[in-house]
Amino acid sequence: MTEIVEDGRVARGARTREAVIDAMLALHAEGDLTPTIEAIAARVGRTTRSIYTHFQDKEALAVAVAERQLEQHLELFIARPSTGTRAERIAGIATHRSELFEAVAPARRSALVRMHKSPELQKQQATLAAHLRKHLARTFEPELSALSAAAADETLELLDLHTSWETWDRLRTRQSLSVERSRRLMTGLITQALKH
Repeated sequence: MTEIVEDGRVARGARTREAVIDAMLALHAEGDLTPTIEAIAARVGRTTRSIYTHFQDKEALAVAVAERQLEQHLELFIARPSTGTRAERIAGIATHRSELFEAVAPARRSALVRMHKSPELQKQQATLAAHLRKHLARTFEPELSALSAAAADETLELLDLHTSWETWDRLRTRQSLSVERSRRLMTGLITQALKH
């Protein structure tokens, strides 16, 4: 009987933990990038003490949210090389980045608020940036291999910049452009970078 009770507690604890992560994601999507523990607790119908039972601090919660994003959008994070003609590969990269960045935008903006204080979030973002850069290098290997080492490095730097989260976020938030227009502009930037 004790084992059944213990299993029930574990299951309730897991549900509470998931509910807290869901609440954080919902608050981010509503525009609250730095929700208080009180707001999260109210959203899930628990006490703040209960939240801290599952997460040591807000950084631990932010890391859990980032991990959930990875689980939810794994196919986008995998970022397989685009294939086909140059135009098809350019379109493939622009489409992939727009879908990925739109999917993770609220949680990513929230993570940026905390990143300067969180080595774990910094590590996660650096790993993702390196992965996306390799995606570019593999996708445009035919073009890059035809260049001198210096020119290939310069072109990859431009590609990395033009297809980055920072570029996408500026187009979408600072310049208030639609997803479609932002994707078109990114496509043009990639095309220009590959002309060097």
